[in-house]
Amino acid sequence: MKHRASNKTIEVILMVILCLFTGCKQKKANNLVREVTDMAGRIMQVPDTIKRVYTSRPGSILLYAVDPDISVCRSLQLNKSSRPFLKNSYINLPYTDGSVEEIMKLKPDIIISCFDINDKTKDEADRLSKKTGIPVFQVEIDMGKYPQTFDALGNLLYRRKQTDRMKQFVHQYLDIIAAKAKYIPEEKRVRVYYAEGENGLKTDPSGSKHSQIIDLVGAVNVAEVNELSGSGMTPVSMEQILLWNPDLILCWTGVGITMSTYRYVNTDKVWRTVEAVRKGKVYQIPFVPFGWFDRPPGTNRILGEIWTAKLLYPNLYNFDLKKVTEEYFELFYHRKLTSKELMNILYPQTEDLVDPNYNKRLKK
Repeated sequence: MKHRASNKTIEVILMVILCLFTGCKQKKANNLVREVTDMAGRIMQVPDTIKRVYTSRPGSILLYAVDPDISVCRSLQLNKSSRPFLKNSYINLPYTDGSVEEIMKLKPDIIISCFDINDKTKDEADRLSKKTGIPVFQVEIDMGKYPQTFDALGNLLYRRKQTDRMKQFVHQYLDIIAAKAKYIPEEKRVRVYYAEGENGLKTDPSGSKHSQIIDLVGAVNVAEVNELSGSGMTPVSMEQILLWNPDLILCWTGVGITMSTYRYVNTDKVWRTVEAVRKGKVYQIPFVPFGWFDRPPGTNRILGEIWTAKLLYPNLYNFDLKKVTEEYFELFYHRKLTSKELMNILYPQTEDLVDPNYNKRLKK
């Protein structure tokens, strides 16, 4: 009897040990981590499967392109022209301005920081990670490094199929622009003024991420001003613009569908003294669902670069804008456009558009 009791006791002990071992093993399996290196060279431990991601404002559209279903928040304001082209699940996400308290409340698995990578932003990423206890993965905002950015996110999020397609799109179109832009003779480069602000008297100089497209397509940014950090928009005077005498003026989105900057530039008496305005060389940059040129300086600029290249050098860049736009929306916004939507997006207008010949000029 004693022998049987001892055997039974041993069996119970073994079962308890086995259960404990299995439980621990299961817990460990559910919390697998891996080591990754971000684009700043920072090494960190992240969950093996990342399901919830917080990202900084410029990275919001980038993350949407990679996978719109893993964002924990929306860091961009939306207007009624944007909403029809985005998933309801994204639109309904809580809006956040990025405070530490808000980030922690959202409980993301990881924070993706999309800015210029330098000592300052690396330090900020380290401090944010320390405050929140959440790994901060840095990727580059520079358009010239998008292929590397897409690779980094594809590997991090296990979304290589999608990021490889995004990278192929960049190579297919932006590589052509890069190859041709460097051979445009100086005397044939279009001189561009980028009009921002409600009255068009704010801009960003060459070298700014906000005006990077002008440099990339082989044009000349006429604004000789100091670059403002952060959101940019350096104030300028009309006297400066007259001295710069641009060949062409590009207008930002103003307040969305009202195209307020475009209107002001075309109707103001003082602006009418600028030769480019008198010649009808003022163009509204498309802005659905987000500005194609800037604001935010995200992957929305990829399509903006193609549009700008075609506008400034129609004989050099032989792109089919309708086809490219359809491809871009399907790949980066996961949205198939109707023919009517496509035309409204490419040639924005409102009921009381200042210049009735605007669309005719743009289609030339």
